[in-house]
Amino acid sequence: MIPNMAEANSSPSATPPACTPEEGITYLQELIERGNNLSRKGPSAAEMRAYNKAVKSTLIDVFGSDSDWWAEVTAAGQFFLGDEHEDVILWRGKEIEEKNLLLAEAVNELRRKTTRFPSTVAQVATPSLAILENIFSRFHKAATQLRVRHDGRSTLEIKDEYDVQDLLHALLLVSFDDVRDEEYGPSHAGVRPRLDFLLKDEQIGIEVKKPRERQTRQQLSDELFADINRYHEHPKCKTLVCFVYDPDGRISNVTGLIRDLEIRSPPGMRVRVIFSSPLA
Repeated sequence: MIPNMAEANSSPSATPPACTPEEGITYLQELIERGNNLSRKGPSAAEMRAYNKAVKSTLIDVFGSDSDWWAEVTAAGQFFLGDEHEDVILWRGKEIEEKNLLLAEAVNELRRKTTRFPSTVAQVATPSLAILENIFSRFHKAATQLRVRHDGRSTLEIKDEYDVQDLLHALLLVSFDDVRDEEYGPSHAGVRPRLDFLLKDEQIGIEVKKPRERQTRQQLSDELFADINRYHEHPKCKTLVCFVYDPDGRISNVTGLIRDLEIRSPPGMRVRVIFSSPLA
């Protein structure tokens, strides 16, 4: 087992684990399987870079930035790297093998934690997140009910993201006092990113998506991942909730998409992805 070097690495900006040990076990096992799949097919340089970024961000989420797990696993197998020639695929496979040995030991450490401290394993959602999850779980019912008006009066029909935002804004005001819409963050690559909503007192940002016609799963994933990276430096957003309203079920494998986005979230910001979809 790798010793924890929290005292050496501790800093005011250190972040705690962002998931429970049980969730961490699942995420690390998915990383191991991802590495195995890459090794079997022969990973490209771009695939290895993406894989290594996922390894680092996942381990920080699972153990916190004070732990040395992410540094040790990231460094493992680096001596196999070289220039692009006929042996490079073999070297990448060996690098993945070295990393997987450490990832397996990290899984074992989490299992030991769940055995030693069963009463502290569960991570209770904050009241604010629980309220938001309740709103999102009932959003489709509210949107459907709006279609039924007395005397056939005009109503709000949810056709695009702006319609989703309008209804969601009204629902948020039922439970939260300070709801900021179109909240701008610090400049990122020359552009000031704009959160759809910010719950200022709770430091929760909300990004809304409604899949467009013919929009692919990968396109939606890329959009959300870009949003997550833009907003993680927002000083008032400690948690980002991405709400995807997909009443037509256009996006498949919702569970996999959620896992991919949440484990790739940057350190220092908690990310929750919530779908309202018949496929969720």
